[in-house]
Amino acid sequence: MMETLRIVRDFDDRMPIHHKATDKRRVARRNKPSSDDQVSARSRPMNRFRRGSSKADLKPEVVRPTTPRYMKENYDYDKSSASEESDNDEEKERPRIKPPDMCQKIYLTSCVKQGMAPRQRLLKGLTLEVLDVRNCMLAPHDIEALAYALTTNMCVRTLELSGNEVGRSGMETLVDMLEENMTITELKLSNTKIGLYEVTLLTELLSENLRITTLEASGNDMDDECAKCFAEALKYNRKLKRLDLSHNKFDENGGKCLARIMETNDSIEYLDMSWNHIRMLGAMAWGETICRNVDLRNLNLSWNGFGDEGAAAIAESLEDNTTLVTLDLSNNRIGYEGCRAMAKAVGANTSLQKLALSQNPITTQGAIEMLTRLNDNEQSKLQELLLEGIQVTSDADDIFEEIRETRPEFRFVHGGHVISPDILTLKTVDQPEKKCRSSKS
Repeated sequence: MMETLRIVRDFDDRMPIHHKATDKRRVARRNKPSSDDQVSARSRPMNRFRRGSSKADLKPEVVRPTTPRYMKENYDYDKSSASEESDNDEEKERPRIKPPDMCQKIYLTSCVKQGMAPRQRLLKGLTLEVLDVRNCMLAPHDIEALAYALTTNMCVRTLELSGNEVGRSGMETLVDMLEENMTITELKLSNTKIGLYEVTLLTELLSENLRITTLEASGNDMDDECAKCFAEALKYNRKLKRLDLSHNKFDENGGKCLARIMETNDSIEYLDMSWNHIRMLGAMAWGETICRNVDLRNLNLSWNGFGDEGAAAIAESLEDNTTLVTLDLSNNRIGYEGCRAMAKAVGANTSLQKLALSQNPITTQGAIEMLTRLNDNEQSKLQELLLEGIQVTSDADDIFEEIRETRPEFRFVHGGHVISPDILTLKTVDQPEKKCRSSKS
């Protein structure tokens, strides 16, 4: 027997390792209980509880007494009780459905009649003071439905429709709505693709409507004919405070027409005529406007083609003007001569607080003359001088530091420093006279 056990032990020692591992796995698999056995083992205590349990063994839930609602004022009660918290939670979880307003009902009805889905942003905006639906890709029929709803609206003060296609039918319904609406004072129609017909309807409304104080109509490619319509409307309108006509196609005649009507206008305080094509006589006309208008506070004439002549005309009027606060003449092809005229005006003006001459070739010497004139004017109120894109020398920095000693709030922005002034641009090149060759006899 001992010999047999020794032989078996020697055989196990000589057995390969992988054979021993398989034997261990087989033994483990035999000892592992099956999935059915696990399920039955889990369910046994529950089954025993279900079979042996009775209603008497189950513990009843403890119900705390609550105070009736009509007696809460007379008796103290536990506010942290579970029942009271549950009542409060139920009241908070109940959604308060606000019934739609009359203008919302009108909007929904008009959408149903036109067979289109209502816009949630429009529906919500009818209850706000600022109805902002810019760049929402609204079509003319969307504008019509909105205009019907705004006829009786008493909440909206600002109507922002920029970036949408208004169209003829949309403008007609908008004009009819604005004739009856009593609350809208700001109308923004930038980049709405309105043409001469729509502008005619809008300007006819402006000549009669005395509630609109702000109008933005930039980026609509309006030409000189549209400028004449606006000039005709501004003859009678005395309530408009802000007017934005930038990014259009007003030429010399259109700019001159608007400048002439602005000479007698006494209501507009902010005017934006930037990014147009106003040159020559149109630029000269705006100089007369600055001289005669005493109500204009902010004027933006940047990105036109005024040149030195236009800048000289504006500078001459700016010397006597006492109401203009901000003036922007950036990107107007103003050179050194125009800058000298503007520097002279800055040395005499007493109301201007911000002047922008950025991106104009006024040279480093022009910047020095501008700062020198400003430093000499003790009554000047200029707080910000913008010369972006224009390089200056260290002399300009020295004058700037002198100005800061008496006016710490003064701000000067330029395009960087250079070591030497650009005097080559100031010299006139004398061309040699051409000598005619005498004809040989």
